[in-house]
Amino acid sequence: MEPVRMGFVGAGYMGQLAHIGNYAPLAGARLLAVAEPREELARLVAERYGIERVHHDHRALAADPEIEAVAAILPQQLVTPVVRDLLEAGKHVITEKPMGVRTDECAELAGLAAERGLVYQVGYMKRHDTGVLLAKRMLDDLLADGRLGEPLLARVWCFAGEWTYGIEEPIRTEEPVPPEISPARAVPEWIPAGLRALYNRILNVDSHVTNLLRFLVGEYDLEVAAWREGRPLVLQGWARCGASCVFELGHVTAPRWHEGVELYFAHGILRIEPPPPMHRQAYARVVLHEMGDEPRTIEPVPQPAWAFAAQARHFLASVRGEEPPASPAADAVRDVELAEEAVRLVAGG
Repeated sequence: MEPVRMGFVGAGYMGQLAHIGNYAPLAGARLLAVAEPREELARLVAERYGIERVHHDHRALAADPEIEAVAAILPQQLVTPVVRDLLEAGKHVITEKPMGVRTDECAELAGLAAERGLVYQVGYMKRHDTGVLLAKRMLDDLLADGRLGEPLLARVWCFAGEWTYGIEEPIRTEEPVPPEISPARAVPEWIPAGLRALYNRILNVDSHVTNLLRFLVGEYDLEVAAWREGRPLVLQGWARCGASCVFELGHVTAPRWHEGVELYFAHGILRIEPPPPMHRQAYARVVLHEMGDEPRTIEPVPQPAWAFAAQARHFLASVRGEEPPASPAADAVRDVELAEEAVRLVAGG
């Protein structure tokens, strides 16, 4: 089978290390072009990863008839207009999360991809973590056989910390970041200026865990928010499976990564702790505590792997029609909507 002819928009830190570097060794990908307005950076990245040609901007790349699929790794305010141009040019697309800063525009893009029959996948790479996938299978079994009783509470936390885990430095140049070559999208006008940094953090960091809980237990709705400047955000709501959901979201400066999900049942607890995002050989730690007459603790050991690398392989398979997208745009719109819901609750509190 012919390799997927890939283009890349953006050659910054995440563009290089989390994306281009993971497609480069794959036989199923041909790295055809990169679009990056910093000319020296574009040239050096193309040389390192064997990318065949360089474009100044995404429009030139979109007009390249050989390119089938594009990884567009950009600041969240730029994602929507760039992806629209790529989809209208008939390219399959993968972006980082979030897929934008406005729910209505994100829904429009998801609809455009569906209308054109194109894959648009959003980079919630935890859905490819071997530990998370193991936990999902365990959870589905627990819900099916009911041996731990009904799910009562989902406790979710993200306080970040050390996330690079010693990964190498990307190529850098002294070139200034050029003026935006695509119009940035403003956050919704109703969000007060004092809450825009919070909204940005929810989209850029916390949406990983809002998405992860949906992957594990299904949809939920938010009802309550508590937040003060400089303090963690706490959200509460209800999953449609009946469990209460509590999110504890903040930031700590720490030598390890602090993120996880605990699912409490009537007779047990399932705990999932994802690894630092840039840890190449890792997996989410999964621990199951079963209570009752003969309590036991189970901690399976998944195969170490890097979720970003698995995500790249999966995107190629989705473009070839071999696998349905694990995190399609139509699903990822909900995480932008949840960020808006959280800020509405804070604003009204």
